[in-house]
Amino acid sequence: MSDALINGLAGAGGGIIAQIITYPLQTVNARQQTERDLKKEKRKVGTIEQMCQVVKQEGWERLYGGLTPSLVGTAASQGVYYYFYQIFRNKAETAALQSQKKGIGDGSVGMLSSLVVAALSGCVNVLLTNPIWVVVTRMQVKNYALRKYGPLNVLNVFLITVPSIILCLPSALLF
Repeated sequence: MSDALINGLAGAGGGIIAQIITYPLQTVNARQQTERDLKKEKRKVGTIEQMCQVVKQEGWERLYGGLTPSLVGTAASQGVYYYFYQIFRNKAETAALQSQKKGIGDGSVGMLSSLVVAALSGCVNVLLTNPIWVVVTRMQVKNYALRKYGPLNVLNVFLITVPSIILCLPSALLF
């Protein structure tokens, strides 16, 4: 098994565990971001209070609404990112070693190359998995998104992808 596949599977597994643990918080967060009405809002509802409201009004299962596609999205997203990170990193290491043979550099991957590797991995991840996240968010906010944004279509999904690619570039600094 290649290092890229091992890293991809490890990333997918870790992402799934984290997603299961934090999913109710993500659902409440998505609702707080999309269901706000500044004109009607007199006091802010806290996270725990909103979780209790969801459970009381809609049941426990709504806190986990969209969990299945979210788990698929997390596994795909983390797996894709770490898989491609390892592939791009291997190519960068090979290029650095070839440069060293030519008398350029010390054979190690530099900071700029590492940033490029992380940014490319993030962009591939967004292109391949962003449609899944759009569906997950729609499921978390239930009918509100349908009323406010209309039905989901291919154009809307990919219009959201462009800003997501731009936003993934700073995350390259994390890896």
